[in-house]
Amino acid sequence: MWDVTLTQCLYYILGMVLSLLIGFMLGVLIRSSTGAIVAYFILTFVLPTIFGLLADSQQWFYDLRPWIDIQFAQSSLFVFDQALSGEQWTQIAVTGITWLLTPLAIGLAFVMRAEVK
Repeated sequence: MWDVTLTQCLYYILGMVLSLLIGFMLGVLIRSSTGAIVAYFILTFVLPTIFGLLADSQQWFYDLRPWIDIQFAQSSLFVFDQALSGEQWTQIAVTGITWLLTPLAIGLAFVMRAEVK
């Protein structure tokens, strides 16, 4: 039997939607399937690894990481044993604006200026 509350299920769905939006944003911004796939792998595998190594070796970045690393901020959505704090919601919002909305707005501006072929 599942032991998941409705709130935890909604957190999980929100995390999946944010992950889907990362792929959509990269597709709109780069407008090339190959480039978007490479950028997705860099964004989901390379950058979190670099951010993790930097956080482990530099104390100043350890406290800054949840505000910069979108994967780290979103990981709190998938932890089912605790409710999210206001600070965690703020970190998700800041990283979402930085890594999702800003590049998406830039990509949409490019798409709106592009010639229809």
